[in-house]
Amino acid sequence: MSTTKTLSKTVADKIEKQIICGNWEVGSQIPTEPELMAKLNVSRITVREAIKSLVSKGILEIHRGRGTFVSVMPGLSDDPLGLKFIQDENINSYLFEARQTFEPAVNRLAALRADEDEIELLGQLAESIDALDTQLNGAQTPPEVIQAISTKDIAFHTLLCKMSKNPIFERVLPIIIKSVRTSYDLFIPRISNGPRVSTHQRIYQAIRDRDPDLAYDLTVQHLENSQAGFADAQERSAR
Repeated sequence: MSTTKTLSKTVADKIEKQIICGNWEVGSQIPTEPELMAKLNVSRITVREAIKSLVSKGILEIHRGRGTFVSVMPGLSDDPLGLKFIQDENINSYLFEARQTFEPAVNRLAALRADEDEIELLGQLAESIDALDTQLNGAQTPPEVIQAISTKDIAFHTLLCKMSKNPIFERVLPIIIKSVRTSYDLFIPRISNGPRVSTHQRIYQAIRDRDPDLAYDLTVQHLENSQAGFADAQERSAR
């Protein structure tokens, strides 16, 4: 290993420790290259190599024209579970099975532990999803409406994970939720086929009313509706 590579790893370790210790918070901008060079007494190329390695590990993010920031979920890559390498036609069924196992329990915790500002935001997301649903018009539904519903739906369920106050659920479940949404060839025909049976507003109300059992039951119902929609779309696409 070259001296530069060895030194860049040392620098990367020091930067990572700053994040782990909480000196550089999640989502915050880290010092600039010149500042890091002066602080660590190393060259620009060493700093760049260190940052490059941390970006590849999902610890840092580079925002062009703005600087380098600590990732929202430090250490998580785009596909940390390696789901894209699972060559199985039933992958969506397995993903739904995982969601049905964990998500109702997560939402039960959310009803017990959520902050008031989080509950308010959840209500806003539920309203946004319902408003977007009114724009569904079968096969003529604009692609931007479909994309907006998908984005809001991911945000809704990801926020519920955060509201559980369990850092394990908060880091793992959103990966599974987003992975289900990657099957866009199924998602588009499903969501374009007219109004959906949506329980977002009812889940929000159960969380707001601090009713963990109802939140659990509604989440089970919501996921069953979603899985049925995907299965129907898959069947139609196979014809």
